[in-house]
Amino acid sequence: MADSAQAPVQEHWSETNGKKYRRGSRLPKKTDTRPPVPAAETPKVPWTWEEDGMTVIRGTARSAPGCHNVCGILSYVKDGKLVKVEGDPEDPYNQGRLCSRCLCIPDYVYHEDRLVKPMKRDRADRGKDKFVECSWDEAYDIIVREFKRVVNTYGADKIAMCQGTGRDIHQVTRLNACVGSPNEGVPYFAGNSCYLPRIASMACMLGGACVMDCSQFLPQRYDDPRYTVPKYCIVWGHQPFYSNADGFYGHWITDLMKRGMKVAVIDPQLTWLAARAGEDWLRVRPGGDGALAMAMLKVVCDEKLYDQEFCDKWVYGLEAVCERVAEMDLDDLCEKSWVAKEDVQRVARTYAASKPAAIQWGVALDQQTGGQQAAHAITALWCITGNLDVPGGNVMGDACWGIEQPNWTGTWGWNELMTEEEQSKRIGVERYPMFAVGFKNLSSNATIEAWQRGEVPIRAAYIVTNNFLATMGAQAEQQLEWYKQIDFIVVSDLFMTPTMMALADVVLPAATYEERDGFGGLNAYRISCINKAIEPVGDSKPDNTIFLELGKRLTAAIKPENQDIAWPWDDVQEMWDYALEDGGFTWDELRESTWKYPEFKYRKYETGDLRPDGQPGFRTETGRAEIYSMVFHHTSWSGLDPLPSYVEPVESPYSAPEDVEEYPYIVTSGARVPHFFHSEQRQIAKLRALHPDPLVYLHPDTAAANGIEEGDWVWLENKHGKCKYKAAFNDTYDPRVLQAEHGWWFPERKDAAEENVENEQEGLFGVLESNINNLVPFDAGVSGFGSNYKAMMCKIRKAD
Repeated sequence: MADSAQAPVQEHWSETNGKKYRRGSRLPKKTDTRPPVPAAETPKVPWTWEEDGMTVIRGTARSAPGCHNVCGILSYVKDGKLVKVEGDPEDPYNQGRLCSRCLCIPDYVYHEDRLVKPMKRDRADRGKDKFVECSWDEAYDIIVREFKRVVNTYGADKIAMCQGTGRDIHQVTRLNACVGSPNEGVPYFAGNSCYLPRIASMACMLGGACVMDCSQFLPQRYDDPRYTVPKYCIVWGHQPFYSNADGFYGHWITDLMKRGMKVAVIDPQLTWLAARAGEDWLRVRPGGDGALAMAMLKVVCDEKLYDQEFCDKWVYGLEAVCERVAEMDLDDLCEKSWVAKEDVQRVARTYAASKPAAIQWGVALDQQTGGQQAAHAITALWCITGNLDVPGGNVMGDACWGIEQPNWTGTWGWNELMTEEEQSKRIGVERYPMFAVGFKNLSSNATIEAWQRGEVPIRAAYIVTNNFLATMGAQAEQQLEWYKQIDFIVVSDLFMTPTMMALADVVLPAATYEERDGFGGLNAYRISCINKAIEPVGDSKPDNTIFLELGKRLTAAIKPENQDIAWPWDDVQEMWDYALEDGGFTWDELRESTWKYPEFKYRKYETGDLRPDGQPGFRTETGRAEIYSMVFHHTSWSGLDPLPSYVEPVESPYSAPEDVEEYPYIVTSGARVPHFFHSEQRQIAKLRALHPDPLVYLHPDTAAANGIEEGDWVWLENKHGKCKYKAAFNDTYDPRVLQAEHGWWFPERKDAAEENVENEQEGLFGVLESNINNLVPFDAGVSGFGSNYKAMMCKIRKAD
C-alpha cells in the first residue's frame, strides 16, 4: 500500500458554463470528443415561491424512502417545518398525481421512531437492543478502522457494499471502488431477481435496454406530433398502478387507454386492468410465463406474422428461432402455462397485427428459475414484429446525455479507482459468465453458493437501505446465520429495521428526499432535481453526504494514492456538478429548471445513434437485434442458450410431480401493496390502518377444502420452511394458487429484540414469522439471473 506522503497530489479541474469544479477521474472527459446536446426544452417554471404564508419548493420525490419513480412534487414549508406535499401539475412526468406514500411523507419525516443519531454496539450484542449513541466522527472512525483491518487481514475484495431497491444510493459503487473492492450489489438476493434478469437479457440481445413508449421521452408528451399511441399493449406480470421499474409511471397506461389503446393482461389474478382487458386477460400459472412466451412466439413464427422487411434489415436469428419453436408443441406449452390455446393464439395474433404495439412487463418475469430465458423470448416478440424503437413500441433508452453516475449500470468509480487485478476478484464472474458482459455487480448466487460451502465470502459489509431479512433474503433464517459470521457490519437507514437490529455494529441515520439535494433517477427520459425543502431532522445525513465524507476517510486510510481523484469535492453540490458535466449544465442550472429532457430520437438504429462508432445498427456483434444472441453463443459452455427457450421452475407440478400430493398449491408473492414500498412504511399509522395485517389470498373453494374461514390465521409450509398469514378470499385466482404478501415485519413490537424472547422467530420485530421467503429455495438456473420467488409449491393449514 502506498504511503500517503508519497502519493502524487494533482488537481483535476473541469468547467461547465463558467463554473469550475474538481473532477473525480484521470480519464479524459467524454465531452472532449462529443459536445453535449442542448436540452430539448427548458421549462419556464420557478423552483420556489411564497404562497399562503408558506414557502413552496418544487422538486422530485426520488428517495429515501425508497421508490422507483421520480414524481414531481410541491413541498410546503412553514417556519422550517414540512407541512404538506402535493403533486406538481406542471411536471410532465406525473402531471400532479401522487400516491399515498408521498402524501404521507410528513408523517415519515417526523415519526417518533425515526433514527436521528449515529449509534454503535458491541459485536457480541448483535440482535440485542443495546445500541448507544455516538458522534459521526466516532462512527466514521470505527468504520475506517474495521474496513482497514479487513483489507489488511483478508483483502479488499472481502468488503461488500450492499444496497436495496428503489433508493437513490447508487453512488455507493464509488465507495466500494475507493477501498479496492469490486464486490457491490445484493449478495442476499438470489438471482438478482428484480429487473436485472430482464436488463441482462436485453443488454446481451440488443446492446441496451428497452421500455414501453408512453411518450415519456418527450416534454410535450402525448401532444408531440412524433408520438403514436399504441394500438395494443400486453401488460405482463405487472400491476403498473402500484409498482414500476424504469421510472415507469403506471397511470400512463390509463392515459393511453383513454386515447384508444386496447390492452391484454397476463396475470394470475383479475386486477382492475385485467378486468378492462376482457377476454384478453390470460390467467397464467405463476412460473408459467416462460411457457406462455414461447407459445406466443411459436404462433407468430409458425403463422409468419412477423415483420419480414424489418427482420431482414435489423434482426439476427429469425430463421433459427422459427426452427426452434417449430419443434415445440403448442398444446404442451399452453397446458403448462394454464392458458387456453385459443386465448394464446388470439392475443399473439392481435399483438403481431397491431402497429404499433407494446409490451409492459414486471418483476414476475424475473422471479422464476427461467427469468432470463422468459425475458429473451418476450424481447424476441417485439423485435420480430417490428415494434422495436418505433413510436408507441418498445424503445431503446440510454442514460440522459450519457450521465451514468446516478444509475446502477454506471458503476461509478470502477475504471477510475480500481486496478485490473482488483476488478478480477469480483464474486461469481467465472461461475456466471453473463456477469462478465457489461455488468459490474457481484453474483448473488455465487455468494450464496460460497456460504453453502462453508466459506465466509464477505468479512465487512456496508448495508445501505436494505432490510433483506424482510424482503430480498430467500431462506431468511439461514441467511441470518450466515451474516452473523461477518466480522463487521454498518447499516444505514431511516428506521430501526429487523436487519439492522440483527446485524448492525454501527448505525448511520439517513435523511429523506425532503432533507437533501440531488437529482434522479433510474430512467432514460429526463434528469430532474431533488430540492431540499427542510434541514435534516436531528443529526441525520443524506446518503450522498455520508458517501462523500466517509469516502474521503476510507481513501486516505486504504488507497491514499487515489486521494486526488476519489472524492475531491468540497461538498455534494460540487460532486453533482461533476456528475452532470456531460450534460453541459450544473446542478444550480438543473434546479432553476427543475427538469431537463435530452432530445429524443426514434429508430436510432437507422441513424447511428446507438453505436459508439456512429454506424447504423445495434451495439451487438452482428450490429442487429440478436434474437439469436452471440453473447450466449460464445458462452454456451456455461449452459446459456443462444435462442429463446423455456425453463420450468426448479420446484413445480411439472419439474417435481412427486411433491404434488404433499404440496398441492402454488404460492406466489411480491405483488405490491399500494400503501407500502416493500418493507417500508409499516410504522406510518395512516398507511398501516389501511392494511394492518399480512394477508394470503386464496380461492374460497381452497379455503373450504382446508377448513379455513376468511380472517383465520393460517400456516403455509413446504420443505424449506413455514410462515403465518391471515386468510383473505379472492375468487379470481385459480383454486390451485395462493398469493402471500412480502416484506412484513412489525415495528410495533419494539420490545421483541432477541434478548427479550426465548424463540428467535418471535424476536427481531417478528420478521421471521410472516415471511414468505422462508418458503423460497435458493435457485438461479444457468444464467445466474432469476430465481424462484414467485412459484413455490406449498400446503396450507389453519393455525392452532
